[in-house]
Amino acid sequence: MNKNLRLFYILLLVTATAAGLRYYEGQNSAEIQSYDSAAFAVADTASVDRIFIADKDGNSALIERTTGRYWTLNGKYFARKDAVDLLLKTMLRARVKSPVAKAELENVTRLLAGRAKKVEIYQGGEEPVKTWYIGTSTQNHTGTYMVLGKADESIAEEPFVVHMEGFTGFLSTRFFTEEREWRYTGVFDYPGEELKRVEIEVHGAKPRTYQIAVNDEAQLMVEGAQLDSRMDTMFWQNKFNLFRKVHLETYNNHLTPEGQDSLINLAKPAFTLTAWSAEQVEPNSIDLFWKSPTSDTYDDNGNLNEWDGARMYAVYKNEAVLVQRFVFDPLLQGL
Repeated sequence: MNKNLRLFYILLLVTATAAGLRYYEGQNSAEIQSYDSAAFAVADTASVDRIFIADKDGNSALIERTTGRYWTLNGKYFARKDAVDLLLKTMLRARVKSPVAKAELENVTRLLAGRAKKVEIYQGGEEPVKTWYIGTSTQNHTGTYMVLGKADESIAEEPFVVHMEGFTGFLSTRFFTEEREWRYTGVFDYPGEELKRVEIEVHGAKPRTYQIAVNDEAQLMVEGAQLDSRMDTMFWQNKFNLFRKVHLETYNNHLTPEGQDSLINLAKPAFTLTAWSAEQVEPNSIDLFWKSPTSDTYDDNGNLNEWDGARMYAVYKNEAVLVQRFVFDPLLQGL
């Protein structure tokens, strides 16, 4: 990984050897897969323990397997499970669709040299078992131009059009390097019976705090409201269960540095949501803030909506983030 970007420039040498390249036109896909330069797939993705992705702009992402449910990102955060699973599936099912046509070879090689992403795939050792260079999509967007790195740190002579079995589209967008896009978005994550207590604070002119907890007899206890009917019991039970799995939308909040500082240090939240497991001393907590709409929208009575109907700002672990009201409104409705 200490040589993460320098191999890009070796790709420039491929163009000079174009006249000596072998072409596989007329051969079937099974024959092409047998060549070492076309062996993109990773048969045993369960043993993949590290994935390193670097782009030509100097950005990189290191994804590492742990003993827990989530991989780590750059040694600092959890990585999105859905994004990691998609990479592993792509590695398992990647197949050569066709060789690059002779007429396109020089241009494809130049594009690979200039903008390809480098992907190193590890299976327990210090050296990658596969190194992919991923370029742009084909013109019909059904394949991706790719070339393999070799064990001696050189590259294969032939780029190929690669696709994923059972999928129509291109693969390059799956291998991104932006740290904020890779970060795990879970706010509350309490599988099984781990969730023990939640608190909902309604701020503003009429502040109110609701607490919902499970006692030692597995009974639901509510403070701040009365449980005086079966309907009320079901209402609070459903509300409690919604906290078991809650995600924010993105860490890319689209705010200026000044806007982020104001939101974190000066703004007053509309709501605060907090949750505990039985083992937690310090809970998970998120502050929610109304967000001005990006365009005018109207309610069912024709009145102009004061706030964005799709998203809210939030502060989570001292970071400004965006959340979807589709996710968070059910936690607040009826209070």
